[in-house]
Amino acid sequence: MEKDPAKEENILNGENVEENQWSRRQFLVGSAALGVAGAVTLFGRQALVDAARGIFGSPVSSGTVHLYAYDYYYIPNYMTWRVGDQMDIIFQNQSHTHWHEWTMGRHVNEAYFQAFGNLPADAWAEDFWDGVHVTLSDPYKVDNFVPNKAIVTYDGPKELFNIASGGDFSPTLKPGGSIHISFTVPNKPGIWDYGCFVQQYIHYRTGMRGKVLILPA
Repeated sequence: MEKDPAKEENILNGENVEENQWSRRQFLVGSAALGVAGAVTLFGRQALVDAARGIFGSPVSSGTVHLYAYDYYYIPNYMTWRVGDQMDIIFQNQSHTHWHEWTMGRHVNEAYFQAFGNLPADAWAEDFWDGVHVTLSDPYKVDNFVPNKAIVTYDGPKELFNIASGGDFSPTLKPGGSIHISFTVPNKPGIWDYGCFVQQYIHYRTGMRGKVLILPA
């Protein structure tokens, strides 16, 4: 039978159209899948991490702890210590742009949160470090350190710690800074809070805080 060239061309064109449509559908579906996967990677994982952190915290036992400060949260944000244990806190500011500090106490004065201008630096009614023997070492990019009523031994030149007065016990680090804090857990069992009060308490109010549960000896 003799073939009809026009008919064959129409069939080929139809196949090409269908093939093009199929390719386009594959491209769109594939792009959407990649977009979803990317969104989950960029946002979903962080959201899940934040949610899990908010619910479960990041428990750490006594011993050496790397305490990281980010904008605006700590890792870990929950620790368990025991009275009499030797602790070595290696406090590191992971921010590239923000100064962060580490204070610890009880009964934060929320009246300061509503104030403006120059504010008092002693937000805790009870500073955990009062009367605690502490050794500081390996200062790097320390903006200032307030010993308050802690009994502090400095390992190395004191000027590197930029010792200041006023407010709660607090090492404040520049972006990328770090400091090593060694101490024996004092006989102060119970739950204590910690936080960053930089920028007139905005960091703390934003959620930069954590808890320490101290168990009896």
